[in-house]
Amino acid sequence: MKLTKILTTTLLTLTILTQTIIIAQPSFATSTPTDIQGHWSEPFVTSLVGQGVISGYPDGTFKPDKAISNVEFLSLTLKAMNETVQDASSSESWDVPIMKRAYELGLVKTGEPMADATNEITREQSATVLYRALQIKEGIQYDQCYTPILDQVIFDHDQINSLYRDSVYSMLQKGVFTGNANHFNPKDILNRGGACVVIERVLDKEKRAEAGAVKNGVAPFVEKKIPKESDVARKVQFLDGKPVIKSEVVIGELKTHTNNAFSGALADYYDYEGYINLEWKSPFYKTYEKKKEAVDEYYDTAVNGLKVLYNFSYDDIITYEKDLKYYEVADHSTEDWINRRLDWIKNNTLVVESQFVTDKSVFYRSSDGLKRTRGRLYFIYHSPSQEASMGDVELKVDQWYYVDFEMVTGSYLGQSDVEWNHGEVTLGHKIYLSDVVPLVPQN
Repeated sequence: MKLTKILTTTLLTLTILTQTIIIAQPSFATSTPTDIQGHWSEPFVTSLVGQGVISGYPDGTFKPDKAISNVEFLSLTLKAMNETVQDASSSESWDVPIMKRAYELGLVKTGEPMADATNEITREQSATVLYRALQIKEGIQYDQCYTPILDQVIFDHDQINSLYRDSVYSMLQKGVFTGNANHFNPKDILNRGGACVVIERVLDKEKRAEAGAVKNGVAPFVEKKIPKESDVARKVQFLDGKPVIKSEVVIGELKTHTNNAFSGALADYYDYEGYINLEWKSPFYKTYEKKKEAVDEYYDTAVNGLKVLYNFSYDDIITYEKDLKYYEVADHSTEDWINRRLDWIKNNTLVVESQFVTDKSVFYRSSDGLKRTRGRLYFIYHSPSQEASMGDVELKVDQWYYVDFEMVTGSYLGQSDVEWNHGEVTLGHKIYLSDVVPLVPQN
């Protein structure tokens, strides 16, 4: 009696488990879907439906915002690889041959979430599957020297599973995936529309997001910020009347600013070492040493230019004028502006004390081809006339402030409306990243 009950219970349990793991094959229609018009994935969905790679539902819809399962995504990936999958036998559910082939090729591995056919696949997991697929299909291999570069560009990089990071970064570099306002959103569930986008890019290299990509014929960029004095002061420690600056904290905060030339294509955001290690077009810059010398000049020019523009006591006004002509190029490179600035300085007997906080980890060459050194300027104006300003911002005298911005450097061979020429690297212009923030002691 007890044995009969045990056998009955065991058989019932097996029946329930079997019913749980057997997956019914989705039913699709082959006609053009009715619910994708105007959807951001429309051209990709239309293309894949036309190629017979994917289909809509029997009611004519495609449901582009619906989550996609692991087995559905793996099926699309295998098709993109031109892999043939045998039909399921009469004793198998439809997903078994797909999962088996994915295992054989190494697209999924035992213990991974992607190994469960019914799980919904995330962005980081799907990037990993496609990275493995392109390793087979195109022989690509991620170069880890780009990791520190992309760590600066992807602000939520710490949310990417370390097991998937190289795959995610590779797919970003190859333009299969793109970032969204400098975020990858690795844990977001991939939907059917998004799956079509990345699968189409695996099938067709021309569809991949290229460096410097344009949207509607216009290269996207962040408009130059016009700074104003912040209404909110920042409390910091002071010592002997000066703010105590923790450089490592400042550098970390500078890295959180959105890149001004962000285009959704990340392969061309090179940091200091990454830029040096690129292959430069000029035959003069073939060795590492020559390229490092040039990059160091870009960086040093930004740092030295800030000293000229925001540290002055004018003991030698003639030398200052020469330095000013050299460093102020694109923003105000006219004789009239130089003379007005010199008059303003002399008439107000202005003295500016400052410190520019930066290091080579926040130097980068961006997608617009410009070399940028990001930094934070701490400064204070002293003036008997009690007049001081930065651009259009009227500031208080004897008040410490800070402002974040990027110094753009480049080679300028000449400027219009001036009597001097520039044949070396000098400043192009300043790009403000924050308002001018007053500092007050917290001690």
